[in-house]
Amino acid sequence: MQLFWEKGYEATSVQDLVDHLGLNRSSLYNAFGGKHDLYLEALDRYRQEDIEWLRGQLQEAPTAVEGIRQAFVAVAERATESCCGCFTTNAAVECAPRDASTQERARESFEEMRSLFRAAAQRAQEEGAIDPARDPAALGRHLTNTYNGIHLTAKTDPPDEVVQDIVDETLRGLTCSGHGSTTA
Repeated sequence: MQLFWEKGYEATSVQDLVDHLGLNRSSLYNAFGGKHDLYLEALDRYRQEDIEWLRGQLQEAPTAVEGIRQAFVAVAERATESCCGCFTTNAAVECAPRDASTQERARESFEEMRSLFRAAAQRAQEEGAIDPARDPAALGRHLTNTYNGIHLTAKTDPPDEVVQDIVDETLRGLTCSGHGSTTA
């Protein structure tokens, strides 16, 4: 998973995989069926871990806005430290346009993220932190897009304050009442 995440699908050779896993080529093919099958398994593992991590961030916080803030701050820190971005986002950019299996996996992950962020937005509305007139589904889509955008921005190795500005402005826009004040 780490090798595909760092290098991408195209730049990872079968020899890279053999060396990284400590297997010979025939064992690699016997165990995983080939590079593409191994890539999809690695992507599935990452997706599962990433969604569970995001779910935990959003659901375990004392308030919904705090959960969103924690998720965005943590992903910004992780993304800028590694410069690898998100494996799922990387896969969507690199492989999904040409590979239906990768495209379906990326779509499923993004749908699940939108659902998690939509639920967090609804919770924040119930808590009075977000205007109840706002569409939680649209907010879920916006937050998912921004979340993935942070990963893409981080791949350019920006100064920390660039990513922090994205997080801060996203939260300000989320909780802004439209009159210049925030309710968070």
